[in-house]
Amino acid sequence: MNTLFALLARYESTEIPLEKISEEFLGITPRTARQRASAATLPFPTFKIRNSEKAPYLVRAQDLSEYIDKKYLEAREEWESVNIH
Repeated sequence: MNTLFALLARYESTEIPLEKISEEFLGITPRTARQRASAATLPFPTFKIRNSEKAPYLVRAQDLSEYIDKKYLEAREEWESVNIH
């Protein structure tokens, strides 16, 4: 199963609330994630459906899956440089 399909199955949507993924995938609190989303300093784009302070920030499952896959490839390259002779 690829990363995108796994995310779609887990969250049952193509748009995922930032607060649901902030701790697991970014290692930061939802509050910090909202602050970084507001400043556009997260490693992927976020958006709001409504123009409201209370509207949640959302992340496209596609963007999150690309971020996860990129981090995996970086880790694999580092592992291979150390472990493959």
